[in-house]
Amino acid sequence: MKKITRIANKKDVDAIYEIEVENFEFPWSKNSIENAIVKDDLQDIIITEVDRKIAGYISYMIVFDEIHIANVAVKSEFRGQKISLDLFDFLTKMADEKKLKITLEVEEKNKIAFNLYRKYNFKILGKRNDYYGIDRDAYIMWRE
Repeated sequence: MKKITRIANKKDVDAIYEIEVENFEFPWSKNSIENAIVKDDLQDIIITEVDRKIAGYISYMIVFDEIHIANVAVKSEFRGQKISLDLFDFLTKMADEKKLKITLEVEEKNKIAFNLYRKYNFKILGKRNDYYGIDRDAYIMWRE
């Protein structure tokens, strides 16, 4: 098994979209994904490939001195293979090199994601009530 983590390019849009649809109730459109990769200098997507197949991604935007993570998703067939760790290793190394903080929101009930973020030294700095819908609150987390 060969894993590679890298910045996405235009050829990756369809595979990222497939993962987006599988993971989110309200997925980004293909056009939004392509814009993040190609047109918007402040947005990007990091992917991890396993044997040349895209297994997961992190989409983010840079706002002043911080990275705001928009989405993190792993294709179901690759769960349990530490894809999220590969993605976060890449992102946190980049953030440290550029001296950028990282922020994100995570659903309060999403313990798997919450524990992953804690592993990378994210701390809860606030809460957004009903952020993901009625009775679906989000923690606001930061990594300095």
